[in-house]
Amino acid sequence: MLVKKLVGLTAGALVLAGCSVSADTATQSLPPNTDTEIVVFAAASLTQTFREISNKFELANPGVKVTISFAGSATLAEQIKQGAPVDVFASASRSAMSNVANEIPHSKTFAMNRVVIAYPIANPKNIVTSQDLNNKDLIWIQCDHQVPCGAAADEALAVDGVTAQPKSLEPDVNSVLSKLLAGEVDAAIVYITDVFANENLRSLEFSNNVSAATSYSIGTPLAASSAAQAFVAFVLAQSGQDVLIAAGFDAPPN
Repeated sequence: MLVKKLVGLTAGALVLAGCSVSADTATQSLPPNTDTEIVVFAAASLTQTFREISNKFELANPGVKVTISFAGSATLAEQIKQGAPVDVFASASRSAMSNVANEIPHSKTFAMNRVVIAYPIANPKNIVTSQDLNNKDLIWIQCDHQVPCGAAADEALAVDGVTAQPKSLEPDVNSVLSKLLAGEVDAAIVYITDVFANENLRSLEFSNNVSAATSYSIGTPLAASSAAQAFVAFVLAQSGQDVLIAAGFDAPPN
């Protein structure tokens, strides 16, 4: 469901298209009693952080309801191309955002992340280097190749010379993580933020953090509502950045 009633932002509002958003927009909010709903499509790896950010945004803007759909960025992009109603898209890769350039013409990078090799804290398989993934007795999984976490994994694995194949390719990082936490596999390639959020996991970095990295971008349709623009500004400003950094994301490059 899209916006029920639109009202303008205060004079300090920033339109996403062609504008930079600075930390001093953290307090940006809609006029009182704004009755509206915004639909956000967000990468699965943003599940915890965007729930927290949306809660904070709703508290700062009484009457605004944020509804979020989480899935792999490629899946969300395809839904947008097919006409799914959306007010904000937060992607875990530039390529997924590029695929919806007609629908989401303007976007900005708001966070960085990187994939790592995660394993149980007890480390029963004694995983010490990425080359251990080549051990035929070690069962590991990763995201599907077209998903941002899978694309980053493919590049990092190639750089490190890992030739073994994963047991399965999962549709998003949450699926990979759930199988690892359930003990179905010995190791999994997930984001460093997933390890931050799970105290029973430990991780091993790939040799090249650049190849393992992915950038997150956020944007709105051209005719975005005031509420959608305010939400994007909230994520880009200190309000959202504090939540993301606390979860292990890196700040976007200047």
